[in-house]
Amino acid sequence: MKKEILIMANKIIKFNTKVIHNNNVYLKVSDVAKVFNMKMADFKQSHSDIIEKIPSCGDCILETEFNKLLSYDSTAMEKQGQLEMTKIESLRAKTDSVISFQPFKMLLGRSMLQQLADMKGCKSIEEYITTYELPEEMNKALKELMQNSERNTGYIKMVDYTFHKTDEFDIEKIRSFGLDVQVLTSIKCDGRMNLDVFVVGKGIFYGITNYGDYEQWDNLYTNSNGDLILPYCDFDSNSPEEIEINLSQSGIDRNFQEHTVIENMLWCIQNLPVTEIEDYEYDVIGCDLETIKFSVSIELLIKMIRPDAVSTLFIDKVVDVENECYLTDVKDMKVFLE
Repeated sequence: MKKEILIMANKIIKFNTKVIHNNNVYLKVSDVAKVFNMKMADFKQSHSDIIEKIPSCGDCILETEFNKLLSYDSTAMEKQGQLEMTKIESLRAKTDSVISFQPFKMLLGRSMLQQLADMKGCKSIEEYITTYELPEEMNKALKELMQNSERNTGYIKMVDYTFHKTDEFDIEKIRSFGLDVQVLTSIKCDGRMNLDVFVVGKGIFYGITNYGDYEQWDNLYTNSNGDLILPYCDFDSNSPEEIEINLSQSGIDRNFQEHTVIENMLWCIQNLPVTEIEDYEYDVIGCDLETIKFSVSIELLIKMIRPDAVSTLFIDKVVDVENECYLTDVKDMKVFLE
């Protein structure tokens, strides 16, 4: 009996029911409580502030709120293996936004709209907007919607570059030299994702990209002294010259494989020279040593100081994303009150 209870507690909970309400995704509390191995009544008492009662669906919580709880609970995260991410994009919601703006546009630019209406031979501003402006705005919204459905292709490409053998980066070869790879996934509230990848080892915490780095990881080798050498060449230089980075002589007594990405960043910030970065639009600080290279984004820096201050989630694994796009009919939508 105890064995059966243990198996039940460790079983992945699949959310077969997801509630779409006001263009947001909700999960049923009865399912969520199982993830955290809690009775439904206990969960409701502990998290009453994030529970909403939805007609015909009962008690629910936002999927984003569930992900926050999951990211703070290592046991539940280990059991589930990934976050719950459902992307719902509604063309109706986008066109609703366009329609709601039209009266405001008329208030501020009536004379200009009247001129445009006269040029098109329309009897009224309303006729001009419904005949010309609104269809154009709807087409823009649809185009944006279709483009957004591919906005995480960069994340997928980085996963492929890191874990599927390429000419530039062979993870199995890197592991054969006693090194490994760590990742940090960031997920913004609108579903956009980014993957930071680091080669880690004794004294090594080295950020990589798939943009064609100067580091030639596929040419990693051991020299006659038994030191691990990473060839480096700045191909953009006027006189490119190959440099040998000795990864075995970092002088840093820390095995970065034994800690998470964020733990490694914090340790480096506290113990190594850190420099500010000129591109304040994204990264603010970083470390640029021979075997230590990384930068910290604004969101992550704030998250380190105050975890609840930003909505961006950070997780030290690759996340599978479930994309569900709904295109709704926009016929007979009312623009002006009759």
